Amino acid sequence: IHFYKRALYLIKVMPGKVKVRVVAGRNLPVMDRSSDTTDAFAEVKLGDTTFKTDVYRKSLNPAWNSDWFKFEVDDLELQDEPLQIRIMDYDTYSANDAIGKVYIDLNPLLLPQPGQRPVSLTESSGVSLPVTGGGCVMSGWLPVYDTMHGIRGEVQIIVKVELFSDLNKFRQSSCGVQFFCSPEVPEGFKAQFLPGFVEELVVNDDPEYKWIDKIRTPRASNEARQLLFSKLSGEVRRKI
Repeated sequence: IHFYKRALYLIKVMPGKVKVRVVAGRNLPVMDRSSDTTDAFAEVKLGDTTFKTDVYRKSLNPAWNSDWFKFEVDDLELQDEPLQIRIMDYDTYSANDAIGKVYIDLNPLLLPQPGQRPVSLTESSGVSLPVTGGGCVMSGWLPVYDTMHGIRGEVQIIVKVELFSDLNKFRQSSCGVQFFCSPEVPEGFKAQFLPGFVEELVVNDDPEYKWIDKIRTPRASNEARQLLFSKLSGEVRRKI
């Protein structure tokens, strides 16, 4: 009974792990006009947890080669929360300047990959929890986008997601459920039935009209709206 309860507890509060490594940046904009360079660093955020790389000084092509930043998340965060990577310019005597951001939807990494076999991850309690084949990995160069100035360089990252199998058969989770959009039924398929339409599946106030918008910058307001749309998208898929 002890081990069974322990297993359910672990699944409830820690069904997955996300690991992120910020490798490098390239073609970043000049933020320090006196030296025509940039003192860039990266912030990595998922949910309420934020990590930072070291500051790479005087370069438009920083090579951070950061350690692995590790997040322990539940299934709601995995599906609803985008992974946020913000590139900043460090200033010693004033506020740091924003260069741009990257939003990453983790849902594609929750799908089991072809040929993967469940492996076991044993916690200190001795409970063995199945994990999808060592985790799904995404890596490459992604554009750094700023809502005021457009694309401002690229950042190279590696993201690993380990999703724990659900030991609780009574728990309902939509992790790994795929959704597709098509203007017509694809060739070779047929529509079995129409489940109907849903009105106001998720509703939220537009951050552009909140009181704080009177004192924050246009960039902060734009990013608040971007983040909200990303979260609502994940919530809609999960609820469907």
